Amino acid sequence: MFYQSNAGLPPGHRRLTALVVLLASLLGACTTLPQRGQVVMRDVSFPLRDFRMPSGLRVVVEQDARAPMVAMVAVVGTGGASDPAGQEGMAHLVEHLAFRSRHVGSASVWSRMEELGAGHVNAITSLDYTAYQTVAPKESLAALVRLEGQRLSAPLAGVTPEVFAVERDVVRNELRESSEAAFTKEDSTVMSAAAQSSEQSYWRPVNGTHASLSAITLAEAQRFARRHYRPDNTTIVIAGDLDLEDVEAVLLDNLPPEWMVPGAPLALSPRLPDVSKPAYVPQAASLMLMEHEATVNFPELIISWVLPRSFDEASAMHDFVRMSMERSMWGAQRADPDIASVSTRLVSGTRASMLVVRVALFQGDYPRRTAERVLDRVYSTWAQFVHPKGVLGRESEFQTLRRGVVTGMVLESEDLLARTTRRAELTHFMLDARAYSRMQKALLSLDGGKLTDFAYQWLQRASAHTVLVRPGGQGSMTVAVPAAALPELSSELPSGRITPSMLSALSSPVRTLKLDNGMEVLLVPRPGLPVVRVGAALAGGATYGTKPGVAEMARLGAYRESSFAGDESHWGLHSWNDMRRDHQRFEMAGTSGNIGNILAVLAEQLSSTRTSLASVIYLQEQVVPWLKVLDAEPRERATRELMRALYGDHVYGYVVKGEELEKVSDSEARAWIREVYRPANTVVVIAGEFDARAVEPLVHELLGGWRHGPPTAVKVPAAPPLPAPGPLSPLSITRPGASQSRLQVACRLPTATPEAEARYALMAELLSMRTFDQVRSRQGASYGFSSRAWVGRGGASHLLVEGVVDSQLLVQSAKEVQAAFTSLAERVDPAELERARARRLAKQAVDFISSAQWVEALLVARVRGFTPESLARRPAYLQAVTADALKEEFRGCLQRWVVGVVADEGQARATLRALSVE
Repeated sequence: MFYQSNAGLPPGHRRLTALVVLLASLLGACTTLPQRGQVVMRDVSFPLRDFRMPSGLRVVVEQDARAPMVAMVAVVGTGGASDPAGQEGMAHLVEHLAFRSRHVGSASVWSRMEELGAGHVNAITSLDYTAYQTVAPKESLAALVRLEGQRLSAPLAGVTPEVFAVERDVVRNELRESSEAAFTKEDSTVMSAAAQSSEQSYWRPVNGTHASLSAITLAEAQRFARRHYRPDNTTIVIAGDLDLEDVEAVLLDNLPPEWMVPGAPLALSPRLPDVSKPAYVPQAASLMLMEHEATVNFPELIISWVLPRSFDEASAMHDFVRMSMERSMWGAQRADPDIASVSTRLVSGTRASMLVVRVALFQGDYPRRTAERVLDRVYSTWAQFVHPKGVLGRESEFQTLRRGVVTGMVLESEDLLARTTRRAELTHFMLDARAYSRMQKALLSLDGGKLTDFAYQWLQRASAHTVLVRPGGQGSMTVAVPAAALPELSSELPSGRITPSMLSALSSPVRTLKLDNGMEVLLVPRPGLPVVRVGAALAGGATYGTKPGVAEMARLGAYRESSFAGDESHWGLHSWNDMRRDHQRFEMAGTSGNIGNILAVLAEQLSSTRTSLASVIYLQEQVVPWLKVLDAEPRERATRELMRALYGDHVYGYVVKGEELEKVSDSEARAWIREVYRPANTVVVIAGEFDARAVEPLVHELLGGWRHGPPTAVKVPAAPPLPAPGPLSPLSITRPGASQSRLQVACRLPTATPEAEARYALMAELLSMRTFDQVRSRQGASYGFSSRAWVGRGGASHLLVEGVVDSQLLVQSAKEVQAAFTSLAERVDPAELERARARRLAKQAVDFISSAQWVEALLVARVRGFTPESLARRPAYLQAVTADALKEEFRGCLQRWVVGVVADEGQARATLRALSVE
């Protein structure tokens, strides 16, 4: 045997040798994998039944037995464009009130949804429609149909003037939370003109204004609901684990009788205007820059183009245009040092649509120059392909986009709720139950020539509308006097019903492979749709390293040094990465036939990740200044101070600051990558439709070929000891003149185990229930609070409750949150515990419909040091938690809790004084 040592070679040479060996194995393995450009998947079809009622109601039912759940989406053909003049926000307010409605002496829709075990309940108000979304266990289908029928036929039944006033305050708080720059008046006016809407219906902001909300009365809202919530203006789509033969009886027995009258189906008028393209698009000989002040933290440029309408087959082009625009914007960011970030989005309408490019700026001193550079980049994206030399490049670029869009279409199909929502929207406006399939076929039929023609027609420089949004507009703190709080209605609280589907949602088998290089790989076969998701977690994260900021610099400056296995775009793969406090994450998703390509690309990503001096210099010159600006933002400051108060000098008490990245060198970033990127420090999860017997050899060949570093993971940070019992710790960040204030209440928890994690999850659920019931539902003081338990690698844990509230009600809201902690430390009501347990199990069942959640949950479990089996036992852990155990946890929490307030100085002082912590 011949053995040649490379111990005497330079370090860089040794790494290169190892890399070449790995890549040789990858290339050998790839000979049996799909070639570049091939997106491989089986045909996808969903059995359907289409019911067209004489009343005009349409119900489409789709069978998908991957999980024991059903999704229901009801689309009502009214949105912001239907709002009466001077009462903007009407459709959105009615959507909110519909959850408060009560029918024939019943509890509210909110409470009844919870009683049915709904794990997801939401609604969306758009320009032209309102969509109600629910996902619940399959056992609840009949009751869910009955409830949805009652809500749609009488959306404001039982809503009193007092309830109306409180829910209007909730909408006001949602309006305050939304950036005014998200959809400016100027942009809306352009869309209105393009849509030739004489009443300028697209001008009206969907959420309304404080003045327009004040102009709406309950009687007017009731008239609006009667006018628009009609069976001939409604489409319902139900999808999930159901029997297509039995569903007709379910509909007949449970939908309102007046919506199910016998007779021939009603012939509906077209819901899309005759003209599919806007007749008018604004043109300007030179750049017209309008200025607008809003409650934003940093200046922004918003550049928009009017496009043809959405919701028809021709609008399939919109996704291609948006993706192409997003890919091209990186060049503009590199060309202008004042550009911090660029994002794109599409605003859909039945009369016109709009492509929006949002450019965040550092300073905004030269906005015209920046806008010109962005427009130059847009123009060059299309102009280069009219030249003969660019034709082949243009077609190649289009095929890259096409693969990404096709894969995105399949990934959307895997998401039960997203697919149901999209089918409901398209069926409603196209009046065809096959509209979803027609749109997919339209996507597949597009070619590069059509895309170029579309861009030249609609994305001209002269038709761009540009607005500079500067910080300035302050929300008024005296917009309206808050409504009186509603009385408690404990008699209507849900009972905490648990269905078999909630308990079986985590029953998929998980196979564990331990590779020779020390890597652990978990396989989760989930048949049903030809989709595979792969995630890799590298222990360490943002808090790991010998120097503050080194992990973040390594993340931002890292790049894949080689692409012998191909690029994600060759197979339409979707990929992303994320740095969390205790680990770094890489994820990829694609079609099942390309699983080998996914593994090969991931293996090369992990093994060839590097950084360089040039990358670090670029980051320090271009990105760090933006991070330093963000560091001064009140929310960022509050997060830093909260983590420091919770964890002190422990690594989890540290949140990186931009100024710390300035001190990190390229050699330090490279050293961090060498230490963290090693097989024994990596866990990979593969979930989706695949044959484990066929995939296991690929795993050993592709992922097992990576050889680097010691056969152990990086050091686990020991959980710090709990703080000594003491008074509440106050934190205060001043935000002068704020119309909304941020409240954070947190406490450290004992070192976590899988059993303790279940207790912490139920603690968070109990607090979510209390804050929603008391602060939102009764007072209308907030759009919503979030409560969650965080568990880190090594078992460090804390509980956090936070939300944004009307500044006028900050003191009262803080006292309600304090009272929730205090009362739960004295006694946890068994009935309330059962309600929390059912809610947690219901949400869990909905989450695990998707393979993405399996990847997320298993990676997190392994990073925390929990076994894969602990995930399957989670329902049992939740059921084993007792009221006494939770009371003890809350009692300990009260002895070490922290209160943080971001508010006007006077309000912050008053709040801390009311909580007796000043």
